[in-house]
Amino acid sequence: MTAIRSAAESSFVDVLGALRLATASRHDSVERAMPLAAATPTLADYRQHLRVLHAWLAPLDAWFRRFADGPQDPTLLPPLARLALIERDLAHPALQGLPTPDAVAVPAADRPLVPFEASAAWRWGACYVVEGSQLGGAVLLRRYAGTFAPHPLDYLSGDGNAPGPRWHAFVAAMRRDVHTPREVDQACAGARAAFDRLKALLPEAAPVDTPAASRAETV
Repeated sequence: MTAIRSAAESSFVDVLGALRLATASRHDSVERAMPLAAATPTLADYRQHLRVLHAWLAPLDAWFRRFADGPQDPTLLPPLARLALIERDLAHPALQGLPTPDAVAVPAADRPLVPFEASAAWRWGACYVVEGSQLGGAVLLRRYAGTFAPHPLDYLSGDGNAPGPRWHAFVAAMRRDVHTPREVDQACAGARAAFDRLKALLPEAAPVDTPAASRAETV
């Protein structure tokens, strides 16, 4: 039994640590390039921040709805209508009357967002980026709630729901489902793809890693 247990343990890779390592440079690059990274961001920057996120999340959300397993299992997490929150924030009177925003340069349709089919592990990785963005939103909420008042910043607040409990539930479910080296590699690929698509919407972001560097990041 000891030998069997040791062999099983040797094949286990912590997916959360692997994802953090695999996406660290992309995370930093995207964070620096988002509109709210401006030295003194304004409500116009928040509007552009929302528009970028909407362009990123809309095709992802449509694709995720094709599945009912892995991170799309409806019994794992309550739904969070992120697109509806973004649209509600964009419609708030505080954002009306601002200068006409620049267009968000959506990547060409002939560059697929995601594979037509992808494993649950791949989707766990992509969802890791989406769910993690809500943690970042909580940080931005604390930073700009006063500056951007009276705008309620509903998207950043997750409609008033603290992101911590949801994040812990997500990570626990992901760890139960993704643990072999192959599954973790797939999750890392999904996370990198989600970051790269978001970065493609940001015209002045720093370059993403080269393929060689990306392979070196994979755990």
